[in-house]
Amino acid sequence: MNILGIVVKKLREEKGYTQLELAKKANIGSGTLGDIESGRNKSTVKTLNKIAEALNLNKEEKNKLDEAFLGREIKKESLMEQLKDPIQMMVIPVYSSVAAGMGYIPDAEPVDFITIPETSGECIGIKVQGDSMEPTFFSGDIVVLKKEVEVGLGEIGVFMNKTSGESLVKRLKKKNGVFVLESDNHIFRDIEIKSDEICCCGKVINVVKKDLKKRVNPLQELLDDIPADKLALAEKLLKTLIPDEDKK
Repeated sequence: MNILGIVVKKLREEKGYTQLELAKKANIGSGTLGDIESGRNKSTVKTLNKIAEALNLNKEEKNKLDEAFLGREIKKESLMEQLKDPIQMMVIPVYSSVAAGMGYIPDAEPVDFITIPETSGECIGIKVQGDSMEPTFFSGDIVVLKKEVEVGLGEIGVFMNKTSGESLVKRLKKKNGVFVLESDNHIFRDIEIKSDEICCCGKVINVVKKDLKKRVNPLQELLDDIPADKLALAEKLLKTLIPDEDKK
């Protein structure tokens, strides 16, 4: 909607000017003024100030012109439209004890429920345990799984080993002509997909992070688990393995 053009035209007509007369008084091209009023071109602050000065606008009229230039009226209308059609939400169950490496989806009651934007199809939440999908997913995160949806190459899904009943949260890849399940944490080996052994349970479409805080350095986590009487020795060993940044 051309709010600015409508306001400029209305003010011009209220002051009794034609486009040609106002353009001449404001020292701008008549074509420029015509483009602003028709919405074919946006004005600059400098041009708008020339128009306001030529029209001898009072404070209220100038504020109205400034608001139109900044698009505030458009933003208000846009906000009202959003309020008329708010985002629909849905509640899904969350299951626990699913390892990102070699997990298991228990046939049990949900441990929690979360609210997500509404989507078609059946979705469930799975609480991640393990570190095989770091840094994408961390232990404690909740992945949103859309059930019975095909997973494309490079996408993450939950795959089930039909023989053992184990589930794997992995990324589907094709390497050297062979389909494999890949961990984002590359210290874990790829798992080759053999026919009729692994099936896809669904696609991971979202994740609810456990927290948004910066993750602790893995080395610090190791130190936290070491008994106090061994801590000094462990820190000394780490210093021999990791160069001091200040001495580089």
